[in-house]
Amino acid sequence: MSQTPANPGTADPARRRRGRIIAILAGAVVVVLGGAYGIAYALSGNTLAPNATIEGVAVGGLTADQAVAKLDAELAERVQAPITLTAADQTLTRTPAELGLAVDAAASVRAAGAEKSFNPVTIWDNLTGGRAHEAVLTRDDAALQAAADELGQLADSDPVNAMLVINQGEAVLNEAVPGRSVDRAATADAVAAAFLDATEVPAVVTETPAEITTDEARKALDEVATPALSAPVTLTAGQKSFEITPAMIGAALTFEEAEGDLKPVLDPAVLAEKAAPALEDLGVKKPQDARFTFTDGTPSIVPSQDGTGIAPEELAAQVSQAMVKASGRTGSVTIAPLKASFTTEMAEKAGVKEITGEFTTHFPATAYRVNNIGKSAGLINGVYVKPGETFSLNTVLGPRTLARGWMAGGAIDGGRVVERMGGGISQTTTTLFNAIFFAGLEDVYHKPHSLYFSRYPMGREATLDYHSVDMKFRNNTDHGVLLQAFTNDPKVGGRGSVTVRVWSTKIYDVKASDPVRSAFRAPGAAIRNNSAVCSPQSAMTGFRVDYNRLFYKNGELVKTEPFHWTYNSLTPVICTNPNARADRIER
Repeated sequence: MSQTPANPGTADPARRRRGRIIAILAGAVVVVLGGAYGIAYALSGNTLAPNATIEGVAVGGLTADQAVAKLDAELAERVQAPITLTAADQTLTRTPAELGLAVDAAASVRAAGAEKSFNPVTIWDNLTGGRAHEAVLTRDDAALQAAADELGQLADSDPVNAMLVINQGEAVLNEAVPGRSVDRAATADAVAAAFLDATEVPAVVTETPAEITTDEARKALDEVATPALSAPVTLTAGQKSFEITPAMIGAALTFEEAEGDLKPVLDPAVLAEKAAPALEDLGVKKPQDARFTFTDGTPSIVPSQDGTGIAPEELAAQVSQAMVKASGRTGSVTIAPLKASFTTEMAEKAGVKEITGEFTTHFPATAYRVNNIGKSAGLINGVYVKPGETFSLNTVLGPRTLARGWMAGGAIDGGRVVERMGGGISQTTTTLFNAIFFAGLEDVYHKPHSLYFSRYPMGREATLDYHSVDMKFRNNTDHGVLLQAFTNDPKVGGRGSVTVRVWSTKIYDVKASDPVRSAFRAPGAAIRNNSAVCSPQSAMTGFRVDYNRLFYKNGELVKTEPFHWTYNSLTPVICTNPNARADRIER
């Protein structure tokens, strides 16, 4: 049965009616939405949406000018609150203005919908009653970077390798400490992100592992140090024998860093000195090195004396082999003529003949300064530094304790002026640094104070701490260097002075350029401290200083060495507790 096809050009009447209904409804929706959109647009720009807030400040229903005024008023305390940056045990406090951070109130209000806009988000906010907005912030990247740099100067540290130290006959393992570095850019971003929400911001710190790990040091402890100090080593010399005790070994044994490991080193000279009493029964006569002294203020030589004994190198070699054994801790040595290691002829040829650098500083002669500066000068006086040798002031002075004759005095700790054992010896350190500076010797390490004191040359000064800050220089000449140090032996209450002279052979005429100051930083607002332990302190301005060491030869400038340092500002502290005691050390 066949069927006649429908005419394709003829539409189903029902279908046509449905299409018209859909079109009419769609048009009505568009008209309604368009009307609502138009109404929302018409409402925008006059006042903010009813429920609008900016950083928690209610600005709904306000005009732009009203909202700006309210935002400025209610955010004022948060905008002005100082921000403290922290990194490890270091802190740095700055106001948002000093950090280059601020709120742009007008831009914040505009962003919250205070202008007419066809932006769908703004239209939606007006239709739904508004929402919470963040403030629009401005930032000065240079100011943020400067603050991060300043914190980095305080907190950055190199990794510390694990070490083995022999202390009073016992091996002590000092564990490795990773280095830390403040990530300047990331810290600046973190501060900006925390603005208005936090007043303490931890810096972004990266760590660098130590080259010598704690496990590697423990291996050296178990395999070398512990057996070396466990029992004596017996040595024979001809028909006689003698013992090298663990105490003698411990005094001469050190562990040096070598190719990422700890290498035991038994110092021949130290071992020979400590073993001298044990050698007396062998009938030996210890050689005496030539040495320098001062006669009427100028260097003179005390001659050397030859002797007999056991060559220090042979003694150290025999003990080194035997000391790591659990049993059979024996060896043999030979008695022979010995020359002094530093002869009169060597001293005469050392070139210690003229003053190559000299400096004097003055100080108020308080009791602790008179004691500590005088003691430190006495320990420095007469120290001879061989060509190529590095001088360490901490090694020369040793630990600063009451038992060793030091007194407590003023020091800087964490940006605060406090009392610490050995306070005042930075005066000697600064004087020594300037003497070697003008002698043209190599500055290995020195660290100026974190705060500027006018009695010191600006930037050209140095502090000292036995545990963390040394002052080192190297004799980078072919001549010997003899140090002379003395005070004017002041009475307490008077005006003291300390002088350091460097005796050697002059190579350069050395001068210092005038210091140039820049990047001044005002101190923060005064801190009112009501704690039981409080030391008041005055405000100090921070700044950067640059200067050069200038080397002249035959009147011509032949070398320039730049130096710079940044001094911190000092926030004033007002102690409000009437019963507060000053920050004093525990004796």
